[in-house]
Amino acid sequence: MDTVGRNKTVIAEYIRNQLTEDKNYELLTMKELFDSFTRKLIQKGI
Repeated sequence: MDTVGRNKTVIAEYIRNQLTEDKNYELLTMKELFDSFTRKLIQKGI
């Protein structure tokens, strides 16, 4: 029984889902550098 092809598919899908989750987490935890109302700088650097 050959499982190499199936394992590659499962691993590729896992990595793709993990990258999507990582991007979504980053969007949720991003710090705002500018006040959205006054457009003034809140902090310098990240």
